Amino acid sequence: MPSRKIVPAQLGDSPSAQAAGVPYSPQYDDVYHTAAGAWAQAKHVFLGGNGLPGRWQKCDRFVILETGFGLGNNFLATWAAWRADPARCTRLVFISIEKHPLRADDLARVLAGLNQQECAEARQLADRLCRAWPPLTPGLHTLDFDETDLPGAPPRQGVSLLLGLGDIADILPSLMASVDAFYLDGFAPAKNPEMWDDALISRLDRLAAPQATAATWSAARGVRDALTRAGFQVEKVPGFGSKRDMTRARFQPRHVPKPLPGGHCTSPLGQRQAFVLGAGLAGAAAAWALTREGWQVTLLDRHAEPAQEASGNPGGLFHGILHAQDSLHARAHRAAALATSALVSPWIQQGRIAGQCSGLLRLEPRLDNAQAMARLAQLGLPDEYVTWLDQAQASRLAQLSLPSGGWLFRQGGWLSPADYVGQLIEAASADGLLHRHLGHTVAQLRRTPQGRWQALNAEGHLLAEAAHAVLACATSLPHLLDRLDSDLKPAPLPVTPIRGQISWLPGAQARCPDLPVAGGGYVLSLRDGHLLCGATSHHHDVDTAVRSADHHHNLQQAARLGALPESQTYAPDALQGRVGWRASTPDRLPLVGALPAMPALMPGDRPWPQQVRKVPRLRDGHGGLYVIGGLGSRGITWAALAGRLLAHWITGSPCPVEVDLRDALDPARWAVRGDSTLPSRPSESKA
Repeated sequence: MPSRKIVPAQLGDSPSAQAAGVPYSPQYDDVYHTAAGAWAQAKHVFLGGNGLPGRWQKCDRFVILETGFGLGNNFLATWAAWRADPARCTRLVFISIEKHPLRADDLARVLAGLNQQECAEARQLADRLCRAWPPLTPGLHTLDFDETDLPGAPPRQGVSLLLGLGDIADILPSLMASVDAFYLDGFAPAKNPEMWDDALISRLDRLAAPQATAATWSAARGVRDALTRAGFQVEKVPGFGSKRDMTRARFQPRHVPKPLPGGHCTSPLGQRQAFVLGAGLAGAAAAWALTREGWQVTLLDRHAEPAQEASGNPGGLFHGILHAQDSLHARAHRAAALATSALVSPWIQQGRIAGQCSGLLRLEPRLDNAQAMARLAQLGLPDEYVTWLDQAQASRLAQLSLPSGGWLFRQGGWLSPADYVGQLIEAASADGLLHRHLGHTVAQLRRTPQGRWQALNAEGHLLAEAAHAVLACATSLPHLLDRLDSDLKPAPLPVTPIRGQISWLPGAQARCPDLPVAGGGYVLSLRDGHLLCGATSHHHDVDTAVRSADHHHNLQQAARLGALPESQTYAPDALQGRVGWRASTPDRLPLVGALPAMPALMPGDRPWPQQVRKVPRLRDGHGGLYVIGGLGSRGITWAALAGRLLAHWITGSPCPVEVDLRDALDPARWAVRGDSTLPSRPSESKA
């Protein structure tokens, strides 16, 4: 999906809007909602028109798609109705698209005027929405509202807002979800024709779940005809307020196409179990995301405790990146960094995770101030996400003498990976869905005649069995795949182990920065007052020993970043270090999804598909084999988003990223690029 600059909404004045007491948009020369009341309209048109709350009752997950978020009234009214319903679904997912979102302060100001008589919880819910409001960057943002205060609510019960910021013509085709109810909203067709485009509405069948419904306040013939072409049975019913009629529709297609191999996968209730191999960042994130969907998960690792390999470092960074054209890599890293910040910020603030989430400085010596400001203007990214600091500003903020200016990523920071893993596992264990089976080495995978996956130790004893198997075992992934039976062996995956060593020393012997600084190495201040610096990067290196030469390299980088005097020497016993191996891919993007089958396993003589979503997978209606790995040196940044994406693959939940980003992380991408791009498989690392 091409990236587009987000132009925030403006709240203006007009005599008619002021007289009616409703917010007005000068961009569209239209009011945001009827004078009869936004919540009353939401209840009559969108909730009532879609048969809610009745249709979501007793469901595990219910998905709504709205075509215009506006002021958020439809979302808030739906959220309030869900909370008030004792038979509510376990998870409500509300997807909403908005081309011109309000800035956080404008949203808070307009929602402060909610009529408390419409819903006693209105202000509370509006405040929660405003606190979670993301930076206005293009693409999808997941805002989670877990409901632990509702009577009898399990830890995983809650509401998720998947907010798509951008033009509907870009966002709607980029969604992958099974939608149960459509809210077709937006400014009037005459004022905002792009929102009501015939081609967009007539393709809603791609997203519609069986028995999906749709409702809109519009009774225009063009809207009704487009819904009919999308496979809906359409009727006009009494409207709301001054509108005599509105439209209500039910999805009744004549033909339902067969899903693509790399598309949605839904499992019967009795098969919602999985085991995850690996209890590092990737495995813990997978377990966390799957249990949020109500799945039973068994977590295995050869170590007796989690986070014992690369995830055992005392600290690590998370942040986005910038590219001049806002490339796919930059968009993917931005989505991952924002997902991480949203998840870990409360845990850091509560002291559950050692770390800091108040910004990260990434130096950029190749740009001067004018070039940097021109790049920001070209990208159109908001200050709430990233801003440029010149050398003096950066040095003053970090309290270091820095060699250049750089980018301040406001949602970036650092944290303890082991603490993060521990919190993910604790959250996954909250309602008894996670079972730990640590201290056992999985030597082989096997599939039963019934289609279930088994994890076996070296003696062939069964360690775990489930319908779905998730490989989160980092550098040992190729070795484990090599041991699969020949009829199950997937297409090769290019995972390379990269050795890295970090160093840390007492803060009294260094200058500890006020926020983490990266750029040709990094420095950060640990909670105990030590300075952490690193890291080395060596391919094809299996040495487990902490090396003096690597310490020297890390200290040189720290000195260049102003954290150490260049002339100072350190006794070996003053330094501590740790070695780990990162699993990396040639394109520096993770592998997340169902494993691709080998071309020889394809039925008939069909050619190997050139579209990644058409690649056959090692899964069927009984279960599947999945991977979450290749996180490289950015495991902290990737974990939360990769876990959510894996859960989408396995459970059929809405995809948390646009489809082109999903394809970019799909492990089948290497199959469609051809074997010539695949390096030879590395030997298994000792780490």
